[in-house]
Amino acid sequence: MAVDRAQTLSDEDQTASDQDQTWSDHDQASSERDQRSANEDQHAADEDYAAGGDAVTYRRSALARQHAGQDRAAVATLRDETAAARLHQAEKRDRDALIRDRNADARDELARLQDLPADTYATREAVVSRAARDRARAAADRAKAADDRATAAADRDTAARERADAFRFQADLAGSLELASKDQLTGAWVRGFGLREIARELTRARRTETTLVLAFIDVDGLKQVNDADGHLAGDELLQLLGATVYAFVRPYDVVVRYGGDELLCAMPSVRVPEATKRFESIAAALSAASNHSITFGLAEAQAGDSLQDLIARADIALLAARDSAR
Repeated sequence: MAVDRAQTLSDEDQTASDQDQTWSDHDQASSERDQRSANEDQHAADEDYAAGGDAVTYRRSALARQHAGQDRAAVATLRDETAAARLHQAEKRDRDALIRDRNADARDELARLQDLPADTYATREAVVSRAARDRARAAADRAKAADDRATAAADRDTAARERADAFRFQADLAGSLELASKDQLTGAWVRGFGLREIARELTRARRTETTLVLAFIDVDGLKQVNDADGHLAGDELLQLLGATVYAFVRPYDVVVRYGGDELLCAMPSVRVPEATKRFESIAAALSAASNHSITFGLAEAQAGDSLQDLIARADIALLAARDSAR
């Protein structure tokens, strides 16, 4: 029985060694991906600095930050999984240490029994020799048990650090995604991210058989503001527009910067009359705060609408509203 246990523990030691090597490989992969993410972030930051706020370069660097953020998400997941595996292995090593301690006790007991008087000198010599071997194995088992416990403690320490790293990477990811996905002037989603969010709302409305209204919003005369008062004044107007829109829409409505002076807003579970009142309030608040106006068009999602169909109808409604105002 003792031999079988020793062989089992030896096999488990080899398995643990293989797992340690796997974790080491994972750590190396995580480190390399971490470095790549950092390099991409630095490249994006350099482009932003060199561009002086150029829109095309900003979008390119935002995409780089997005990729870096996705890489960080993968690293965080890998570190979290590795930490969980290390904790599991630490528990197993503790159990192995307990088995080795019990095995050592059994060997000590066997050696004690072999110390009893024997009938002949030759038999006595053989028994003494076996007792010495058993005591030596018992000592080795105890030493290995102590080593297992120390390794288990080290695994737990490493797992704690890896969980902390995973948490840090998740926090970095949130910051990277926020930077890559949000327009810095209006606070709205950038076009690529935002259109995907509106598409999801359209799919959800179709699946749940609820309503969805899309607003197409255009800032009146933004080009004239830029030409007469400078682009800084135009940026301030866009910032005010974003703040005003967010003050009147619901937290789960999706606001997207669609173009230079255009926003989209998807509003689930409302009808056009309710949405009209909401955007009339937005237009009035913006006019009161800045003496500037917006024009908006609304379209309610219909069965079989694609995202492009819905945007096109909202755009047509906006053009009709502008013609009517003239």
